[in-house]
Amino acid sequence: MDNEIFEALFEIVTFFNQPQQDRHLLQQADVPLESAALPIVVRVGRQPGISIGELADQIGRNHSSISRQVDKLMTAGWLAEAERRDQRVRQVTLTSQGQRGLIQIKLAREAALREKLASYSNTDRAELARVLQQLADTLTGNKEDYHE
Repeated sequence: MDNEIFEALFEIVTFFNQPQQDRHLLQQADVPLESAALPIVVRVGRQPGISIGELADQIGRNHSSISRQVDKLMTAGWLAEAERRDQRVRQVTLTSQGQRGLIQIKLAREAALREKLASYSNTDRAELARVLQQLADTLTGNKEDYHE
């Protein structure tokens, strides 16, 4: 069964890592960004003040490519530098334009997921959400006691 779990997770990760999925999502959200910028905007939205190095580690790209994308997003008005406590570390946050764009992206993502899960009952959706959150907590070390 563990292999089946891994295979299912692999397929899910593959689905979400496809650039064409990001392009489609951005098109549906009517957001004028390159697909390479999407994970940056989403991460900064979830972790305001994140450093370029942390972004690179979490997204799995090198520091210089993330830095170039961040510069483009700053020029486009989506990101701003957070107040520097350490001059060696560059941290970024979403601007109000970036926050509005992220809301559009979230709404488009929710609509797409609702469409994909249309055949699921409310009970199945609730159970899926519970099990996925349990898995996320386990994998990230935020494990709670899940003895239900």
